[in-house]
This record gives sequence, structure tokens and C-alpha cells, in this order.
Amino acid sequence: MPGAPIFHDSWQSSAAWRVRSALAIKEIDHDVHMHEIIGKSHRTPGFMALNPQGTVPVLEIDGLVIPQSLAILEYLEETRPKPRLLPTDPAARARLRILANIIALETHVVTNMDVAKDASGEGDVSDWMHRYVKRGFDAFEAHLDHPATGTFCHGDTPGLADCCLVPQARNAERAGLDLSNWPHLQTIYQRALAHPAFVKTHPDHVAPQTA
Repeated sequence: MPGAPIFHDSWQSSAAWRVRSALAIKEIDHDVHMHEIIGKSHRTPGFMALNPQGTVPVLEIDGLVIPQSLAILEYLEETRPKPRLLPTDPAARARLRILANIIALETHVVTNMDVAKDASGEGDVSDWMHRYVKRGFDAFEAHLDHPATGTFCHGDTPGLADCCLVPQARNAERAGLDLSNWPHLQTIYQRALAHPAFVKTHPDHVAPQTA
């Protein structure tokens, strides 16, 4: 029998929080290898052999090694579908993937600190990050103006889009953005922060405690 899944996590990674929250929603027992990624101290030969990209999250599960948060979330949904991150209706699934991709592929990727530093050159990194977060959140807010939006991004239980939204919204708050500019987004974010899956997996909860 295979052992418990091994999740390569970091409290410093918003992409890792996406997966952390999904594992909590689905109540999947797993072991955690927590990594310090500031300064790239996790990029040991052993970790680079596991994931040549040298990034977290990585999930070892069912004899597989899966990097990339969205790939992990899709695999969990396909192999452990309850509780669901995606609805069964194809149109609704497409809607949630749109929302998730706005965050994971169009917003987070260009506001990653390494990207922001390289792209902004001698300019203000915060200006760069604010500009692209605003673009992403404007689009996300527009898609939330939809009959399927409920307590969460789709209906009344957290799913794929919420797992992506919550870490990015926290990043935006920490970067000084006023989330009240996106009222639907802000309401869902604040509600999610009170949900047990996000409480349990919040970076403040999983970060190593300092004396």
C-alpha cells in the first residue's frame, strides 16, 4: 500500500496555499515537508531532482510527483472528487477555470516578486504589482457579477476559484491595495478567511513559530 501523500509546502508561497486549502477542503491526510523559499535555500540537489523547476508546491501522491498548483488541484479533483472543487456541469466548470486562471496565470505570475523586480528595472516594484493586480481583480470582479456566484465564487461552498483567490487577495492587502474597490471579491475573501479550511491553512497558522 502506498504511504500518505507528501506535500512540499512553504508558508511563504501563495501558490502552495492554494493546494494547502484544497487538501483541507477535501480532508486528504498527508505528510508535509515545509520549505524556506526566501533566498532559495530549498533548492538542494535532492529537491531539484524532484522538481527541476525548483518551485513549490509539489505533491507526491499515487506514485507520482506533481508540481504546479493548478495541475495538483485538477489531479485531486479527478482522483478524489468529493467534496468537489469543480461542479459537474461543463459550463460551470469552465467558469471556475476562467476565474482560477485569471488569478494563477494572469495575475500571480506577473506579480511574483522575482518577475516584478526584473520587469520594473529601476522603478517602484509596488507600482508594477499594483497595476497588474488591479487588472486581474477588475476582471475577476466582473466575472463575479453572475447568477452562479453565491456565498463563494460559485455556489455556497469553496472551490477551485476560491483556493486561487484567497492567497492573491492576501498578497494584495499586504501590498497596500484597498480591496473595497472590488466588493464582490472582498466579501468572498473575508468569508473564506472564516472558513475552517482557510483558517487551518493560513500562512500565519502554518509558519514556524519564532521565540
